[in-house]
Amino acid sequence: MIRQFLLGTSLITIVGLFLLVWDSRPQSFLRKQPGQVEKIPSADSYMNEVISHRFSKDGAEQLIISAPKIQAFSGDKGVVISQPSVTNLDKQTGTSAVTLDAQLGFLYHDGQTLALSGDVVAVVKGERGNTKLSTASLSYQPATNIASTEDNFKLVTPQVKISGQGLDANLTKEVFTIKSKVHAVHDPL
Repeated sequence: MIRQFLLGTSLITIVGLFLLVWDSRPQSFLRKQPGQVEKIPSADSYMNEVISHRFSKDGAEQLIISAPKIQAFSGDKGVVISQPSVTNLDKQTGTSAVTLDAQLGFLYHDGQTLALSGDVVAVVKGERGNTKLSTASLSYQPATNIASTEDNFKLVTPQVKISGQGLDANLTKEVFTIKSKVHAVHDPL
């Protein structure tokens, strides 16, 4: 009786192990190679300590982008800019009209759109004083000086402090369209 029990238990164990091995994926039996790291996409080219100037069609300096590192990728992947500092110049005076700083920038659509992320700060130098916009991400079109975000933002002008979620801005005319969750504090002169 004990022999039959041991024989039955051994038979069930062997069949169970066989089924476990039979149903397992082949990769589960391969050893992982030490130091094997997933391949990170590498840039086709990169530049360090960059200052780039962009000119309008009439030859006037329009935009200055400076960054500690810029990486270019082939195809539609665009250009990745580390810690970009962007200065858009006033067309008439040639002085700084808008400055933008961020942790990361992505330039695409042949340089028509700049997507900024990570503690984005935009400062607009207007006739009535400086306007400061802070947000987590911002899409900026340098040619038209239009910016937009879907994230929470803070907008501080000489007289008003506004916070909300979602913003479209014409930075040249200092016209801001706030989408939702608006909270404003007005300081009279």
